[in-house]
Amino acid sequence: MAEIRNRIAAILSRMKYDTLEREEALALSLLSALAGESIFLLGLPGVGKSMIARRLKLAFDKATVFEYLMSRFSTPDEIFGPVSISKLKDEDCYERVTSGFLPEAEVVFLDEIWKAGPAIQNTLLTVLNEKIYLNGNSELQLPLKGIIAASNELPAKNEGLEALWDRFLLRYIVDPIKHKQNFFKLLSVPTADLPSEGFEPLSHDEFLSVQAESRKVAISEGVIEILYTIREKLNERINAKDVVTGEADPDNLKYYVSDRRWKKAVGVMKTSAYLNGRSEIGLSDLLLLSHMLWNDERSIPVVRQIIAEAVVASLFSHRLERYKSSKRHVSVEGNGTRLYTPDREHYIIQCDDSPLKIKIKDYRRMQASPDDLFYGSETTDGILMIRRQGQFVMRFVKEGVICINNYNYSLSTESVDQLSNDFIAEIGDNVHDIANRLYTEMNQNLFIANSDLYKPIQDVVAIYRTRIDLM
Repeated sequence: MAEIRNRIAAILSRMKYDTLEREEALALSLLSALAGESIFLLGLPGVGKSMIARRLKLAFDKATVFEYLMSRFSTPDEIFGPVSISKLKDEDCYERVTSGFLPEAEVVFLDEIWKAGPAIQNTLLTVLNEKIYLNGNSELQLPLKGIIAASNELPAKNEGLEALWDRFLLRYIVDPIKHKQNFFKLLSVPTADLPSEGFEPLSHDEFLSVQAESRKVAISEGVIEILYTIREKLNERINAKDVVTGEADPDNLKYYVSDRRWKKAVGVMKTSAYLNGRSEIGLSDLLLLSHMLWNDERSIPVVRQIIAEAVVASLFSHRLERYKSSKRHVSVEGNGTRLYTPDREHYIIQCDDSPLKIKIKDYRRMQASPDDLFYGSETTDGILMIRRQGQFVMRFVKEGVICINNYNYSLSTESVDQLSNDFIAEIGDNVHDIANRLYTEMNQNLFIANSDLYKPIQDVVAIYRTRIDLM
């Protein structure tokens, strides 16, 4: 599987050649195309949205491209082709001549998508979702590999655009160049021509193979749990009540994610895992949800935080709970030791290297008041110590030692420091090591490397590090 990763890395290198701060947008565009999905780019005019679409063409062998700038005066003829006069006249069939238009293109770029009229937008619903176009009496299976839409605004509310907006699974904001050095380079360095050698685009068969192999990628129970956690957190936001009215705010629907998008999001993550040379969805693939679950700009930081918390919690939470549980269920004896209770119900007792168990409650009752628990009057060092339990006679000899039917048993103990050391070893020596493994996977993921998704992850890791330090 390393071979496919190297191939995609080479294609991305070609697509990114001589671009500035557009690496992530190009990578996500390629991922969306190979996953059979579409991507929406939000950005002001002149930030390179159409360039991203043209670079996507490079990934596919001899790919045909269709580009169009929408306006409120655009007609279906301009997108899907003019009506065939001869077909209409001779066969009484309303059919379009699609050659050179969207139905025959492999890479499509539609700028200012929200300005298109209802007739165009309604047709795009099936184009985006099923890759199908109904032309007269014929249903055309489109050769679409990648479709990119763009606008400098999000779809207006209450104008019937929700269904079309939901079809764009990946959403990405293309900002103007931020870094000073890149801005200087933009102004002073001439645009270079793309190298013509050392590059092999994907053939149509290879494109189909990527999609087929991606469907075989496994999704673990742990990943499904994380997805469910994220979904529940988003639903909590949707159902949050206004403190004044006591009712849910309609604006909370910006956190709504349809079942269709959840299903398709898993497909994108599987494609990412496969193209990165893995047979199972990894934590870094889950971070791609940051580009798939938001509905407006205000929801982006909240969505990213929810995803980061769920991913990092999967690394630490169960370990912290197990450690805290073990601390709650052991009794502190003298000299900083704890009685060893592996199952939270029994203490381990030992005689001649033969481990036995005694219930915690029974051990504690032996040290309780003698009124109705003990029989006999034998004492050692002032401690009452005989108790009958069925056929057993147990004597509490001294701290940590029990005599059962004349055999002495010692309760196994561990030092507090040893428990802490075991815990540290269990989580991978320290928090940094666990976090670094996640960061390494992120760095190696072709579609999120060097992205701004590190920041929310680092913030949540810092919170867990503080929790562990306080334990």
